[in-house]
Amino acid sequence: MSPQTSIYETELPQRPRYGALQAPLEVDVAIIGGGLTGISAALTLAEAGFQTAVLEAGQLGAGGSGRNGGHVCQGWPTDFIKIQRQLTPQDADIAWQSGMAAVDLLKDRVTKYNIDCDLTFGYLHAALHKRQMTELDEMQDEWEARGYAHFTRLGDAVALGQHIGSTAYYGGLYDTGCGQIQPLKYLHGLALAAVDAGAQIYENSPVASLERGAKKTLQLANGHRVRARIILLCGNAYLDDIALPQMRRRLAEVTSSVLATAPLSQNMVVQLLPSGAAVADCNAALNYCRIDADRRMIFGGRASYSKVEFGNVRADLSRRMTDVFPLLDGADIDQVWSGKIGITVNRVPHFGRTDDDVYFVQGFSGHGVALTGQAGFMLAKAVIGDATQFDVMSSLSHKIFPGGPLRTPALALAMTWFKLRDRLKL
Repeated sequence: MSPQTSIYETELPQRPRYGALQAPLEVDVAIIGGGLTGISAALTLAEAGFQTAVLEAGQLGAGGSGRNGGHVCQGWPTDFIKIQRQLTPQDADIAWQSGMAAVDLLKDRVTKYNIDCDLTFGYLHAALHKRQMTELDEMQDEWEARGYAHFTRLGDAVALGQHIGSTAYYGGLYDTGCGQIQPLKYLHGLALAAVDAGAQIYENSPVASLERGAKKTLQLANGHRVRARIILLCGNAYLDDIALPQMRRRLAEVTSSVLATAPLSQNMVVQLLPSGAAVADCNAALNYCRIDADRRMIFGGRASYSKVEFGNVRADLSRRMTDVFPLLDGADIDQVWSGKIGITVNRVPHFGRTDDDVYFVQGFSGHGVALTGQAGFMLAKAVIGDATQFDVMSSLSHKIFPGGPLRTPALALAMTWFKLRDRLKL
């Protein structure tokens, strides 16, 4: 077993497989990337009657979509004020609603396509100190002013104790609108629905080059070609040289790691997370956790912003986990894995399209399990003819990461400051 194999892959040894493209192909829409964004777009387009093909370099879910922490979160991955200040009030409402539609879309698809993916709700946004609790209070005020009615404020140890067996936290918000999922099961459920609707999916079909024009040509690494009028770039941090120039300097790659314990006793589970809530703290480089359907603790964090492959990932994640949950000291670890996510400067996904109909979205900043599916849906709707949400989000400006060739060290240095600020509770 590869040291990077996720627990989700281990659970699905008989998952559907899709062959590599073995002949020239011509379609209406070609989608590069077989994660949640690309498969969501393919499903939406195929159901609308478009001839659609998905080209995945590896296997479905080999990137962030099938290797994440499994947290289903509402909204955009930043304070909404960062979006709102660039928009008219009407467009801000559209942006808000499009972000909030992500979880509803996920729920609706799980029901519509009968996807068995362990979806449950209940979420704890956990504050480690007073400043973070103040920020959560501000978040609650802002969201409730826009009609969100899923929060319960947890202001003391007794209230927190209903949801988490840890003394690490100062307070929190319990959120019934967010939850957790087995992401690879969900992805494969969407893929089966897309194929049933007429989409074509090809695994192990990396794209080597993209020739632009009214009719675009994708040259695959195996020598075959795909021609399409419309291209969707849905590979996020895994596009490499296929990404457009306007995409590359607005995305930074971050490595995040996840640990899965061996199954725990039911008594232990109740002591750790009595309400079954998934948990994320409020640090810039956060820790997050949940108990999955097989009673394993899935604990993630340890983000690396430097592209340096640090050792001792297992030991470091274990230490982080036991700092929060001392009861798990010495717990057996089943698997540890790492993968890339893409972030933008302002933590808002970067939407765009070219004059010759190349659409893209990137930079979900660790908030993508529900939002990636919504983004793919928005790209597809724009292709179909309703670009209302897409146009609002693509109108947002995105800063270039500073530093030129030194931008990775610059990003790592900036994150060192934020981590220090969190540690010192400033």
